[in-house]
Amino acid sequence: MLAILKPAFYLVGALGLFAAFVPKFRTEIWWLRVWVYARQQTAILIAAFAGLFLFLYGIDSWLSAGLMLAYAIAFFTCVADLWPYTRGRPLEMDTALPGEEGTGLSVLLLNVLQENTDEDAVRERIRNAAADVVFLSETNARWRSALSRFEGQYPHTSLLPKEEHNGLLVYSRFPIVRVQERYLCQSYVPSLTIDIDVDGREVRLYCIHPRPPRPRDATEHLDDELMIVAEELRAQERPALVMGDFNEVGWSWMVRQFKDHASLCDPKRGRGLYNSFGATNPLLAWPLDHVFATDDFAIKSIRRLRACGSDHYPMIYCLLLRP
Repeated sequence: MLAILKPAFYLVGALGLFAAFVPKFRTEIWWLRVWVYARQQTAILIAAFAGLFLFLYGIDSWLSAGLMLAYAIAFFTCVADLWPYTRGRPLEMDTALPGEEGTGLSVLLLNVLQENTDEDAVRERIRNAAADVVFLSETNARWRSALSRFEGQYPHTSLLPKEEHNGLLVYSRFPIVRVQERYLCQSYVPSLTIDIDVDGREVRLYCIHPRPPRPRDATEHLDDELMIVAEELRAQERPALVMGDFNEVGWSWMVRQFKDHASLCDPKRGRGLYNSFGATNPLLAWPLDHVFATDDFAIKSIRRLRACGSDHYPMIYCLLLRP
């Protein structure tokens, strides 16, 4: 019986190497890109199979030693992507010190999931978070109506309800100076570029929600939006935040290229993964919702709030805009 099972371990080793290294290739093919998400799951699965193989068979030949080497390479390749996010690793964004001078700016992010019907839970999370800026995606006309009470509590808004999971709603306590509704790479995928006045300083907010890599969406221009934003950031000097459901993890080659090209900081590095996706399925735990910031900001805290009917958790980032 054990001899019959043994080939399965070699198949898992081959699949593990495939899953570990395919995300390193810069491709727009959706079924190759999706492997980048499950670094945590892949590493755990490989470690479990390696332990089980050693328990059942040990290392009794050069072939089994080669299998263990393949497992080890795949495991450490996945862990290398996750390692910068573990606590104690070098920080990309400074921690705001108690009493440090500056203006607090808190941001609540939530992909509400357009089909979500738990409107009371979403309203409760927004109310309890009491963020300065609230950015909600996948918001259609029903969601705008359900959240209309916040239009009184937040005097400045930019509301773009749309169907097909493309709606964006932004509520701000800070005055909105200007708003641009933009379609940077796909004619049906909007983004909002908003300038707000934060105690006399103009701060630019890029509120985005790119589509994920999947067969029913064109992927040939999937990465253009991030690189257009990066080019704009290189050409301007105001403090800026790029935020939203990126449908990408922070360790993907695309996000790293975008962040480095735009000289942005990732506040999660050295502080934790903060998996924001997987609220309805904990096996699919991925950090897809991000706030990237220019070095004008320091971070006070990052919190993941309780689920509210969406497949995403609400995320709140508390920042300090330094003078």
